[in-house]
Amino acid sequence: MTQWTQLGPRERELLAVLRRADAPLTARDLLDAVDSRGDDVAYTTVKRTVDRLVEKGFVERESERYRGGTRHRYRFDVEAARKRLVPGFVDELRTVLGEPAVERLGRTVRTERDGGNEADATTQQ
Repeated sequence: MTQWTQLGPRERELLAVLRRADAPLTARDLLDAVDSRGDDVAYTTVKRTVDRLVEKGFVERESERYRGGTRHRYRFDVEAARKRLVPGFVDELRTVLGEPAVERLGRTVRTERDGGNEADATTQQ
């Protein structure tokens, strides 16, 4: 099981919100984003979940002074997530579907990155 599938639905939801954000978000910002989707969740749940994502290495936390105290802003660390998730995903793919599936995934990623289509890449191999 990959680390991605070990993340809970709330963790994946918050990562998706952070991934789309143009700047680091506070827990209140995250709560507002979740609420706007019609999901009724408590502030403490959002705060606890995003702090778990910090502990797991998927999110970076910045501290700032605010109203005489400290508040945190959170940012999805894309590179850290890739480094943590991709190797496990590839290993799981290899275990379940075999080396041909890993090779096909590699061709598909290269093709999409280069703007072609997979059928062209397959015939060139």
